[in-house]
Amino acid sequence: MRHSLTSWHGLFTGLAALHLLLVACGALRIPIVAHSPDAVRPWAKGYTHWTGASSGYSFFAPGVGPAVRVSFELEHASGERLRDDFQFENSAVNVRIHSMMLRFGIQDRRDNLARAWAAVMFGRHPEARSVIVHVDVLDIPSMEAHRGGELPLWSEKYRAVFERRTPATSSATAVTP
Repeated sequence: MRHSLTSWHGLFTGLAALHLLLVACGALRIPIVAHSPDAVRPWAKGYTHWTGASSGYSFFAPGVGPAVRVSFELEHASGERLRDDFQFENSAVNVRIHSMMLRFGIQDRRDNLARAWAAVMFGRHPEARSVIVHVDVLDIPSMEAHRGGELPLWSEKYRAVFERRTPATSSATAVTP
């Protein structure tokens, strides 16, 4: 039985070939979208971003950022200690939290970010009197060290202790003109 390709098959085959071309250009860091016509550029840029075709696949590169994990140790007024791993039921929120964790490498933002995380923990655990913020980074050995038996190892890169402050009572006085 002989099958002939329809125009739909040709269209989808052409679109698949175009997609693979964009992926190859993204992986090779060829700025094909930047050199596309003005009318096509916003669409091409949006498409490559949405599909990941422009990602460059840098997860294979030696310059990949480290894996980061954040945990919190809370102490209640009773002395009881517990850990919180900063996970939420909403997966979109967890993606945003992970994105913040990756930004933790920016030196001048660390203390502010840790302070904000501690405030979230005090909100989640109103009975806590202190929060210790732990930020660990996964140290990955070189390929040579890995071949020699060295394994990836989590190491603490940041630690801060935050104490709950009791709100100061204000004695406001009204001033009347």
